[in-house]
Amino acid sequence: MLLWALSLVFPVVMILSMLSDLRTFEIPNRLPLALVVGYPLAALSAGLSWQPQLWAFALGGLMLVIAVIMFVLGLMGGGDGKLLAAAAIWTGPERVLDFLIATALAGGILALALLVFRRLPLAAGLSSFPTMRRLHAEKRDVPYAVAIGGAGLVIYPQLPILSQF
Repeated sequence: MLLWALSLVFPVVMILSMLSDLRTFEIPNRLPLALVVGYPLAALSAGLSWQPQLWAFALGGLMLVIAVIMFVLGLMGGGDGKLLAAAAIWTGPERVLDFLIATALAGGILALALLVFRRLPLAAGLSSFPTMRRLHAEKRDVPYAVAIGGAGLVIYPQLPILSQF
């Protein structure tokens, strides 16, 4: 029962991150932190030994270093990088490549959709929604947590920790 409840941390954080980034172009620090704290609890309740956990955290650390470099170069938002690194802990080395490819594909689709959306006049029915107005008015930022979260939800059934069910 505990493992089942802890396994829901990942999809819940992905969904909350997507919604937050859509609304505010920000991802609260507590969301990636929930992934970082939730993973060892879920791993322990799943009976995973310390070696896979160590590799998962090493992978998350590597992803965070890469994300910081991308942030410094202006290629990625800080919240996006933290979310990506924290999610990589859950994917582990076994599924991280699938997760990154899915994130890149979803990010490309999202960027193209936003380009088209921002070039067209905002439909009258959408202008009453603050999120739609903000998405339409913003010319540079992309709520990339939508891509990260979408990829996370796609890869979720294949997470190594779920093999314990």
